[in-house]
Order: sequence, then C-alpha cells, then structure tokens
Amino acid sequence: MTRERPPVLAPAIGLVVAYGVWRGFSIWLAPAAADTAQRMALACAALLPSAAVLLAMVVVQMAGRNVAGAIDPTAGRDTHFLQTNQRAITNTVEQLTLFAPALLALAARVRPEAMHQVVAAAFVFALARVVFWVGYLLGARLRAPGMAVTLAVNVVTLIAAAQAWLA
Repeated sequence: MTRERPPVLAPAIGLVVAYGVWRGFSIWLAPAAADTAQRMALACAALLPSAAVLLAMVVVQMAGRNVAGAIDPTAGRDTHFLQTNQRAITNTVEQLTLFAPALLALAARVRPEAMHQVVAAAFVFALARVVFWVGYLLGARLRAPGMAVTLAVNVVTLIAAAQAWLA
C-alpha cells in the first residue's frame, strides 16, 4: 500500500497569496471605528462574508440532496458530492467557531487605526473557506491551500487577540 504524500507547495503558495490579499484589503479598507462599540459592530459585519459562504454551502447541500434524491441523510444514499460537501460544511463550522470569537476579542482591544487589519483578516478567512470548499469538491488534495490559509488566519488572529488582552 502506497501512502499519498501531503501537498507542500500548494499550501505555501496559498499562504503567500493570502498574505498579499490581506495586505491589499488592509490598505483598501480604512474603516472608521473610534470606540469599542463601533469596532465590535464592524467586526460583526466583517464576519458576514463567512456566514454567506456557509449559507451557500448549506444551500448547495440542500439542492444536491434534492437532485440526488437523497433527502434522508441517515438512509446511506449520499453521493460522493454530498459526503464531500457535508465535510466542507462541518469543517467550516469548526473553523468559524475558532475564528469568530478570536476576531471579536481582537476587535474589542485593537487600536482604532489598526481596525482595517481586523476587517481584512475576516475577508481573507471567507476567501480561504471558498478556496477550501471548491478545492475539496474538485479533489481532496486541492483543499490544502484553503486549509493552510484558514489555519494561518485562525492562529494569527487568536495570538493577536491573546496579546491584545494580555498587554
């Protein structure tokens, strides 16, 4: 039995591209959020693209069930597409459960002039989930760039939030 080697180049390229996208968004976005309430509201709004991605995944799953005639998910008639899409949904919920509180904690403590970086992180997270989702549907190995970027955004956001609260 041969073991598949994990992709190395794709996640690395994904991380480099994600950093460029984050920089681009953080330069382009310059939200005014002087007080904590404004920063929290902006962070909540910045999570909406990720919520929209998750909603799209769920709608696609519902449509896929209808097309495949696999209305009952417990009946064991899920197609490969339905199984893969469900795994993408589950992983996105798990990742969003890590990301959302870290982003909100960071937004509560970040300097107002750095808020554009918080918003940019939320956009990169949403884009990473789209890359993960599409990649996963095309082939399991193709999910690597989206997963690498998601992990990086989660780690960086969580560390930044912890530092902001411990400072």
